[in-house]
Amino acid sequence: MSIEVHGGAGGMGARMQDLRSEAGLLDGLGDEVRRWSGAVAGTAIDGDVLEAAVLCPLEVAAVEGKVTAATVGPNGLLVVSTAFETTAVVLRASATTYEFVDQANERLMEALSNAAGFAVGLALPGLVLGGGLLALGGGLTLLATPGGPLLVAALVRNRDQLGALGMQALHDNPWLFEGLTRMAPGLIQGGTVSIGTLLGGPVGGLLLPFALSGGKWPTGDYEDAVAGLINAGGQFGLFDDAGKAGTVGEVEIPETARFQDPVTGEWIEVPYDADLHAPDSVEDIFLEQYDLYRDADPDNTGQVQIVTRTHPDGTVTHVVQIPGTEEWAPQRGDNPFDLTSNVHLMAGHDTLVAQQVQAAMRAAGIGPGEPVMLTGHSQGGIIAASLAADPDFRAQYDVQSVVTGGSPIARFDIPPSVQVLALEHDQDVVPMLDGRENVDRPNVVTIERDVDASELTVGTPYTGGRQDQLSPGPADAHDNRLYAETGALVDSSTDPGVQAWRADQEQFFSGDAEVTRWDVTRP
Repeated sequence: MSIEVHGGAGGMGARMQDLRSEAGLLDGLGDEVRRWSGAVAGTAIDGDVLEAAVLCPLEVAAVEGKVTAATVGPNGLLVVSTAFETTAVVLRASATTYEFVDQANERLMEALSNAAGFAVGLALPGLVLGGGLLALGGGLTLLATPGGPLLVAALVRNRDQLGALGMQALHDNPWLFEGLTRMAPGLIQGGTVSIGTLLGGPVGGLLLPFALSGGKWPTGDYEDAVAGLINAGGQFGLFDDAGKAGTVGEVEIPETARFQDPVTGEWIEVPYDADLHAPDSVEDIFLEQYDLYRDADPDNTGQVQIVTRTHPDGTVTHVVQIPGTEEWAPQRGDNPFDLTSNVHLMAGHDTLVAQQVQAAMRAAGIGPGEPVMLTGHSQGGIIAASLAADPDFRAQYDVQSVVTGGSPIARFDIPPSVQVLALEHDQDVVPMLDGRENVDRPNVVTIERDVDASELTVGTPYTGGRQDQLSPGPADAHDNRLYAETGALVDSSTDPGVQAWRADQEQFFSGDAEVTRWDVTRP
């Protein structure tokens, strides 16, 4: 198993920052050398030197020549200072040009992906209709041929194996998912235009997307595209996140915990080891994320875990652990960690679930000057990134770190003061949903792992040594136990960017720990 590290102390963004730092140093040297030049030039008009010119004109003339050469000559101080400052300008221009080209390429790729998706969306309804008729005709023809019914029966009988082969193919070719997710905003809009055209001609093709999206479509802007989807769903009673945040109450940590066997569906009870609730590594962070899931029974309303550490000098730090999506129905329910919150978060909206995380932090007594690390898997990571990008939230809490796994966070404008560690699996479609790569900055370390099918056996300390065999494909590549394994690779990494990140985060992984959990419900 291996990982790839992007960004951070060893990334291109850090090198761009180094270029600008060097430019600042050269600017300072240029100013200093210019001051030296002025001081040296001042000797030429010094009173003593001028008086000496009467008695020793030749000697003084030689001194004046040396002073002139040292200040404005070809190798003089003024020329040297100008060279320093010119180099500084070139370094700054190089960094700015690289970043401009990089951003322009990103915008071009988004535009091309949206255009391609729109074109596919326009053609999709016709392709589906024509393909369906073709499949029906082909199926009838096959049934009428000798041996055809046996072949159809064999395909039906082995449909699970065929599906597994399809998932294996997608697992082995994750670029298919990445291309599709980049095209998705345009594809949805193009499909809506096509359906509108089929129903009402050209006028319908223009009016349907505009009416469904509340005037947001057509658009090439990602947030507007998602906002239009929310508006379209709202016309059918979906994606409603209006109202007030619900209640928050502390959970008594039990002696035993229950989790559901993914194969049998049976609920299993195991001893609950409280010592495991104070993570001291990246691996532990995601084991705790799994723990939040395994404690969730069908009646659970979602829990936020807060680890408060007290250090020998009396200071305290906090790790806030936010779970991922637990309800996938598009209608709002009691559990705020749901699909509705997901789409609102990706549209850049303020959400009730984010408000309830803040309510849990207030209930836990987190003070305004106490360092905070926000962590989350999947939706939990989206919430963490959205809070870290919110200046009002940062005005209340000293957010110093964000750790995410399997979360699409590239579109959140997290400031340089917050250190970000983002874990992503190449076969996991969820981090691709924002259609953009994470930024390459000194404060953002992205860990990518290509998960081989042979690495899909996972277990945790919580399951008493029991191992689960995951299936190749996007769903199991998103499993937070698999992200815990990736976290272990991060913990042992010798990459300078990872090591620098870990050194900066030590305060969150050491000290006496107190763990609390908070139920969050909708009203």
